[in-house]
Amino acid sequence: MPTFLPPLFSRRPALQPAAPTLRPAATAPIAAPGTSFRAFQPITFSQRGGAIAESAPGAQPRGPRAAHVARVALLVAVAGALIACDLWGLQLWNRDVARVAQVAQVAQGDRKGQAESQVMLQAVEEAMEIGGDRGGGSGEGTSHSSPGDSSKRGSSSSSSSSSSSAVVYRGAPWKADVGTWLVECSEQFLDVTVGEALFAHACPGNCSGNGVCNHELGECRCRHGYSGPDCSQLHLHQCNLPASPEWPVGPWVASICPAHCDTATALCFCGNGTRFPHRSITHPCGFVYRNHDFVFSEVDTDLLFHAHTGYCNADPLVGFQRDYTGCGICEVDGYLGPFCDTRVESFCLNQCSLHGVCHRGYCECSDGFFGIDCSVPSTFTPHVLSTMPHDLPRRRLRDHAGGALEAQERGGGAVAGVVAAAGGTAVQQKVGAAAVAKSQVKDFDSSRREQQQQQRQQQQQQGEAVPTGHWARWAQRRAFRSTQKEQRQGKHVGGRRWVRRRPPLIYIYDLPAEFTFNHLEARKIRAYCTTRLYGMRNETLYNHFQLYGMEVAVLESLLASPHRTTNASAADYFFVPVMGGCITARADDSPGTSMQGRFKNRRSYFAADYYQRALEHIRSAYPYWDRTGGRDHIWTFPWDEGACSAPQEVFNGIMLSHWGNTMAAHDHSTTAYLLDSWHDIPTALRGRHACFDPLKDVVMPAFKPPSAEHLRERLWLNPVENRRRLFFFGGNLGLNFTHGRPEANYSMGIRQRVALYFASEPNRHGQVGLLAQPDVVVQPGPIYDYAVQLSQSRFCGVLPGDGFSARMEDSLLHGCIPVIVQDGIELPFENFLDYPSFTVRVAEAHIPNLVTILQSFTDDQVRAMQRAASRVWMRWFYRAAVLLEAGRQRAQGKEVGEWVADLEGMEGDDAVDTLMQILHMKMFRDAWRRQEGPIMCSREGKVPSNIVAMSK
Repeated sequence: MPTFLPPLFSRRPALQPAAPTLRPAATAPIAAPGTSFRAFQPITFSQRGGAIAESAPGAQPRGPRAAHVARVALLVAVAGALIACDLWGLQLWNRDVARVAQVAQVAQGDRKGQAESQVMLQAVEEAMEIGGDRGGGSGEGTSHSSPGDSSKRGSSSSSSSSSSSAVVYRGAPWKADVGTWLVECSEQFLDVTVGEALFAHACPGNCSGNGVCNHELGECRCRHGYSGPDCSQLHLHQCNLPASPEWPVGPWVASICPAHCDTATALCFCGNGTRFPHRSITHPCGFVYRNHDFVFSEVDTDLLFHAHTGYCNADPLVGFQRDYTGCGICEVDGYLGPFCDTRVESFCLNQCSLHGVCHRGYCECSDGFFGIDCSVPSTFTPHVLSTMPHDLPRRRLRDHAGGALEAQERGGGAVAGVVAAAGGTAVQQKVGAAAVAKSQVKDFDSSRREQQQQQRQQQQQQGEAVPTGHWARWAQRRAFRSTQKEQRQGKHVGGRRWVRRRPPLIYIYDLPAEFTFNHLEARKIRAYCTTRLYGMRNETLYNHFQLYGMEVAVLESLLASPHRTTNASAADYFFVPVMGGCITARADDSPGTSMQGRFKNRRSYFAADYYQRALEHIRSAYPYWDRTGGRDHIWTFPWDEGACSAPQEVFNGIMLSHWGNTMAAHDHSTTAYLLDSWHDIPTALRGRHACFDPLKDVVMPAFKPPSAEHLRERLWLNPVENRRRLFFFGGNLGLNFTHGRPEANYSMGIRQRVALYFASEPNRHGQVGLLAQPDVVVQPGPIYDYAVQLSQSRFCGVLPGDGFSARMEDSLLHGCIPVIVQDGIELPFENFLDYPSFTVRVAEAHIPNLVTILQSFTDDQVRAMQRAASRVWMRWFYRAAVLLEAGRQRAQGKEVGEWVADLEGMEGDDAVDTLMQILHMKMFRDAWRRQEGPIMCSREGKVPSNIVAMSK
């Protein structure tokens, strides 16, 4: 499609008079890094994607022809400005007129008029207050060129051999076309008022207390172990594979259990007949330890069940006095302590928005809310409130011997024993046990829930607004209630609310639980799938060992974002919250998640099947996918090779991943971890698409947890003068080094080649790099002063691993200029931000010249690039998700670290803010949204308005 751009924004040269000369921005003189363009030329439109006007000092006009041409150029440019921006952009238009008038006056040699236009321009820009950099006019880092003799590098550096024109918007250098739109148009679209229904559709049997009702569709979202329209059907999940004489409890699998298997989640507990039935057991606990290894074919029953010293019977005050056994490793989320029986808070998305109770990833929502994080208000009042405890599901449990564990509530086992001793039938005993448990056993969360319900009832009787928590104020609304009689008759008294939302508007699907929180409930390693855990005092502990937290951080941020709307008809985008990273991590962790057979022992194939089934659900339940062929749908693929494994139909949407492999140089699966290879996914499912399409997809930063030291010392601001090391890279360097990966294709061989030339430590053969230098550090991991090394280096390597590696994040968060060595693979936001302003890209073929390339940069150029890097580091950090958690902790009276105040005081857009800016721009510039091609400051099919239609 041809792209229509008014003359003011045209990327083609404007009308050229004899003097002064006009030429395209791409051939403009280049300022030294850190120097304003205006120090070299009086006027420039290069920051706005247009032409550059040069005027030599002392140049005189060449007769009336020059003045006439300049006046014509002025009229054409003004007309273009009128087309480009509507009435919302009146101030923008005034600014453009001032700038164009200034051009004409320069062309005529009118210095007095030029000065007057400059005063007018400054006044207009000050009134508009567009960003800290006035829309990318002047300031450091607006344009950088490659230093030194380009012939030394050939095509090895894209910093670059030709000039790069950057537009600064909100502190970050953007590519010219992207930045131009953001500067000129994004501020025109203010918050809009959206009508949103307060859904009240009932679910069958109120989901039997085993799920959360989606009141928009009237469908249950069942917790793990339950299924059916009303979540009443038990779906058993075994812990063990079939047993045999050789394997008494079955061959090893991550869920292997020598005691009681909770068949709702395939998690292992001590079970009935033990003193502490709720103690969790994680392998290798319970198996014989011999010759410095565990033997999973032999169960150590004495270790587990000895009457006094066994793990399941030992007194907590005495302790468990045994040699290393593997017991006491607390991997079931929500339990800590020496015996994993101390109840602590578990992880849920947004901690249920403080509108519900968290059960290891599943949110049991309070009255008046529903959704994956209890953030969607509803007018439906359920008939029956669940009394489900935190630690175990309300169902009969069976111990390792097959006997019934009668406890249905916490402490229920003891209560059942009392009832049994008093006599009565089995049914009476069960009913009595449940009744006594409900009346006598009150844990903290159930009592808090009752207190909240009583408070809401009192406020309702008094006609007060019902509070909806201390955060996410956009979710607050007046209380709407319907009587139980009206509900039984199907007269659900719904309601509506008019709320302020911020474009772009995003609708988040509420998917069946098999695609979302079920995988949080049943994960076998609690650090998987999360960005945080909780300590013994319920303090937040950020997960430093999980690089795949992007999908959680993005989802939590969007769920509590002013961009979110529950009015799907008004949405600009649709977010599909398939937890693909968690699904991939859980592959083969129990018999029910086996990758064998159909999935060819490939995690990538296993996860791709979930994405395809999620798409089938969306197409059957909603009309929005078929409306655009899915091009306005957003999916997350946080694993090593991103969306390489995405089903062909899913790939029609916008892929958020960490792996921007365009396949220009590497057109195959690059991982050395065979389980993740996507080559075996059938073409009928995957098709033949690339891993990344820069025209539609977005590479997102990996999640990096907040660091108190990092925020306190502001390591990203460490100046160049304090960075004595030229280049640093630390990590796995392959087979020739200690703890190195054995596969030759690990990192596509890139790390091995860098180590071959520049390794600063001897390898297994006692050899350092062929071109090793004192100020170049390339060393194998682990590196215990990693942050210090990064903050003391000028340049840091960004080399791949099994797919993506979070070295770009490490570099920018510590103020080190990233050196990218991975051909044809784009890094976070690279197709939108002006990477030459703050990065260096070296071709794989030029690895031997790496040091020569970096030495060609002058101190001033390095200083300018580092300044630019220090201004974008926040865009590689998920600040919103971190501050949301801090707000929840404060709302509950819990302490937060001092670093939170430091983070709150810092300005700048984070990773999700950057994503929203990109999506906003794409709404207007994606060609598929307008058949005649994208134009500036216009929105297909929507009249400029601050009111969006009410959803039905």
